[in-house]
Amino acid sequence: MSEFLNISSIDLKQEICEAVEQIAAEPGTKVFYLDGKKINSKETFLRKAAEAMQFPTYFGANWDAFDECITDLTWCPAQRYIILYDHADIFAQAEPTQYQIALDILNSAKEYWQAKNITLKFFTINK
Repeated sequence: MSEFLNISSIDLKQEICEAVEQIAAEPGTKVFYLDGKKINSKETFLRKAAEAMQFPTYFGANWDAFDECITDLTWCPAQRYIILYDHADIFAQAEPTQYQIALDILNSAKEYWQAKNITLKFFTINK
């Protein structure tokens, strides 16, 4: 499933932390960390994602608004965006259909940014 969606799943937190430190140090890179320990619904995912990615106050807390904001990001311009979603398995197990919608939107955003020659990578970290 991850290969089809162009989304990587990683389980080794120490290696992730080290890699993220190196990536974040590169000029033009913005790293967003989404702590999924308390994300078990669409509502909490959208709220936590908006906080982590510093969405504007007009964010509507629905899938269309998430799609709009994730393909805008004018409030934090960068040449490379990295999203680390820790404990993604909690949302995936609690609401698999809603979790899949989130992944679909993120994959679509990746393609959107790629067409603009800007990298957006999304990693899930489970347990």
